[in-house]
Amino acid sequence: MIAGTKKNDQRLYQIKFSGKVDDDFVTSCCPPGIIIERNVDITILTNIRTDQSGIIGLIRHLHNLGCTILSINC
Repeated sequence: MIAGTKKNDQRLYQIKFSGKVDDDFVTSCCPPGIIIERNVDITILTNIRTDQSGIIGLIRHLHNLGCTILSINC
């Protein structure tokens, strides 16, 4: 039996990566409430409230866009 996602399974994450994403990506691929900080070559997504499968999916989307993950913090 596969358990559903429970609120207790969710964590707050921060992903730092090189590359840029547009607002459409954030709207369609990120959970609500995310904060995006854009610097010259680095983008930081914070306040990502999701479970482990959600963060893995987001990382895969970023990889498919050609972004290089620099760090992930929980």
